[in-house]
Amino acid sequence: MPHRLRDTHMPRLLPSLKVRIALITTVLAAILGGGIVIGSLYFAHLDLEDALQNQQDSIVKLSVDQLDTAMDDRIELLSHLAPQLRDTLASAHEQPHDAVRAALQQAIDRTIPMPEAFNAVMVVDAAGTVLTMDGKPVEVGDRAYFLEAIRTRNVVVAAPIRSRVGGYVGVLVAVPVLSSSGEFLGVAGGWLNLANSNFLVEIANNRLGTTGFYCLVSAGSEPVYVQHPDPTMARKPAHAVGETCGVDDHSAPLEFLTPTRPVIARRLMASTGWELVAVMPAQEAYAPLRQMQRRFLMMSAIALSVVALLIWLAVRQLLTPLSRLHQVVQASANDLDAFQRLPKRPHRDEIGDVTGAFIRLMRDMRQRGLQLARSERRLRAVTDTLPALLAFIDSDERYVFNNIAYERVFGMSLDEIQGKTVREVLGEERYARAQPFLQRALRGEEVSFEAEYHFPHHHWMEMNYRPEWGEDGRQVVGVHIHVEDITRRKVENLRLSHISRTDHLTQLQNRNAFESQLRDAMTLSRAEQQLMALLYLDMDRFKAVNDIHGHATGDLLLQAFALRLRRCVRESDHVARIGGDEFAVILEDIGTPATAQRIASAILESVGRHFYFDGILADVDVSIGVALYKGTPISEETLMRQADVLLYRAKALGRGRYEIGPAELLADAGA
Repeated sequence: MPHRLRDTHMPRLLPSLKVRIALITTVLAAILGGGIVIGSLYFAHLDLEDALQNQQDSIVKLSVDQLDTAMDDRIELLSHLAPQLRDTLASAHEQPHDAVRAALQQAIDRTIPMPEAFNAVMVVDAAGTVLTMDGKPVEVGDRAYFLEAIRTRNVVVAAPIRSRVGGYVGVLVAVPVLSSSGEFLGVAGGWLNLANSNFLVEIANNRLGTTGFYCLVSAGSEPVYVQHPDPTMARKPAHAVGETCGVDDHSAPLEFLTPTRPVIARRLMASTGWELVAVMPAQEAYAPLRQMQRRFLMMSAIALSVVALLIWLAVRQLLTPLSRLHQVVQASANDLDAFQRLPKRPHRDEIGDVTGAFIRLMRDMRQRGLQLARSERRLRAVTDTLPALLAFIDSDERYVFNNIAYERVFGMSLDEIQGKTVREVLGEERYARAQPFLQRALRGEEVSFEAEYHFPHHHWMEMNYRPEWGEDGRQVVGVHIHVEDITRRKVENLRLSHISRTDHLTQLQNRNAFESQLRDAMTLSRAEQQLMALLYLDMDRFKAVNDIHGHATGDLLLQAFALRLRRCVRESDHVARIGGDEFAVILEDIGTPATAQRIASAILESVGRHFYFDGILADVDVSIGVALYKGTPISEETLMRQADVLLYRAKALGRGRYEIGPAELLADAGA
């Protein structure tokens, strides 16, 4: 029978070792913990304040850039409209009002997308009379924007004004209409109603986080609010410098402990000189800091741990039995019988109790170890029959178990793998790819991913990492690894994917692949402001070849046409057959329209040469529509329609040629 300690205790004059260490630790922790918490809160406030300010500055810059882009686009539309109004305004006094209004409205409808661009568009003659309205004439000759347009002959963006028609508050963008000799003929004005939906109104509806907001302040010596989350603040005076949207931005006496100052960022619009101000209330901005304050107890625990380490030197004389126990515990890692070197009758104190418990534990572990060894042999016998790679690693990423497939793949024995880290077994390159997924699994997430390897041969592997939780269910103690070779499945999937995106006759991209590539190209053009082009091609007289020589010859002609087309474009360009004798080419980042024109000319020249097939001469032409694009907010379908219109224009003008547009992109590039 194993020896059992009697449940008796010797009288103690001093408190227990645990109590004495606890008392000393508590006193020192109270001193150190307070300083740590106060210092941490102070520096955390500084760091958080800088991070919030930088983040908010970036958000405001992005918002201002979007506002400037939207405003510039609308100014450009009105600037494009103004020359179309010259003749009508010059002769307006000689024609009936209804006829003038109809002509002006026709030009507006043709040029300005409504209501996407403006809530309303008006045209004013040189005397200040609005010509685009029915009924009683409206005079705006005394308006500041009208007088400014006459004086400067430049675009004027007026601060919020109240409409004389409906009484609504809004912003007017005015572009002067000048004759060819520079004479002032009137104004083309776009109305942005602050009570309706438009890009300016959206500012007030945007939120920073949950409680943050924006306001927009006009320029000039007497600025006013253009937009404010409080509708009653519209058109009310604002500060020319240091505007805070009416929020108090003073600091509290102990700002780092009880922050009250909001985070404020501001930036001027380049197009109007207006100032966009973003305000994040302190309550939301510094919520993480308040959370940190609630973690005082956690920081106190850290302080207690530091103090406990300092106390170790003072109490080492009291811990001699513990040192002896420590040596035996270390030896027990390799020798389960090492516990027998401990005293048969430990001292009757806390360390003695621990020693006795350790002896009982080691006896139990020795018995359990024998049972575990038998279980592991049975488990290995089962897993070694599986083709997949199976392993288990502990929380330090060291191998605890692996099957024979693992040993074969890595050319290592069981003893060479066991106890080694994943980095040591996989090597640096493979470990670098697997490490992020391992970390996710060690944090408790089940992870599956695929990886491509080229050693010892090309193959695809599917990795599955499943965490194993400890008995308390709170901590991950290891990760189960399952690796399966999926090369055959991957190759088959890639083959099917290629087939689904390729035209079987010409081996070019099919329509589905083309539409996907066009969408990606337009997205890149918008992001980088790069000029691109879409070419629509249609073979002329192809039907005659089919009718005379048969579909087999027609197929050969399509294949030869595709080959010539591919040779005329750049390697980076995308060529597709979108149906029948219709083809398309996507030219990305062409720099200038001249590149698209050069490629279109090369295609015309190449296709203009005769085609020969088994003694058959085929003579065909091609018509091309070249649609330029540079980041404007249009859909892929719109760009395709533009190219299609240009294609049929080329056909109407004689076939065997190309037409390019739109004209404004050609003009911008000096083409």
